[in-house]
Amino acid sequence: MEPTTTTRSQWFAVQTRYRYEQRVAGDLSSKGVENYLPLLREVHSWKDRRKPLDVPAFGGYLFVRLEATQRDRVRVLETNGVVRLLGSHSGLEPVPDNEIDSLRLSLGSGAPCVRHPYLATGMLLRIERGPLKGLEGRLVRTANAMRVVVCVASIGQAVAVEVSREDVVAIGEAEAAVAERLRRVESNRCQVIDMRLGESQTVAERGRLAAAGSLPT
Repeated sequence: MEPTTTTRSQWFAVQTRYRYEQRVAGDLSSKGVENYLPLLREVHSWKDRRKPLDVPAFGGYLFVRLEATQRDRVRVLETNGVVRLLGSHSGLEPVPDNEIDSLRLSLGSGAPCVRHPYLATGMLLRIERGPLKGLEGRLVRTANAMRVVVCVASIGQAVAVEVSREDVVAIGEAEAAVAERLRRVESNRCQVIDMRLGESQTVAERGRLAAAGSLPT
């Protein structure tokens, strides 16, 4: 029997026709293709009413999880409304799992979220408590709020979620705090070992003196 090669499934970005995101997501689901369409809650106004609606967070984009085989690519590309799978001349460009996880966490938390320009630089934060615990992103301050920006590099877009100052810590600070705790633990262990060695050396010295008959009384 010839050996088979297993390709690991990964997330990829899909570009769709204008306002075809939800239709494409439904058709992909019907084909059994795992997909994720990030939705943002917005309040739309009419003359006589206001109504909250879930709209695509990134117009013209959604994400699919698949093995990058020719068969799986064709299944996606043949779907009505799909323009292309994003990539470069060297091939498809996977979207890291942590970016998808961060999007799901922020958009599903119930915290206020808005679209935001993509940020390539800025202070990195990690949320340490609350419904957004574990979320990482870049800090943005406004007049009335603090936000963490979650970026998706493959499509160059981002969303920002409001957070409380008490819930966030700079990633560098958090890592430094962990290192300091580990250093203290190791230091305490060394002190215990030193004390035990000192006791052992004292007992051994007393034994040698006793054997020599020179132990002080």
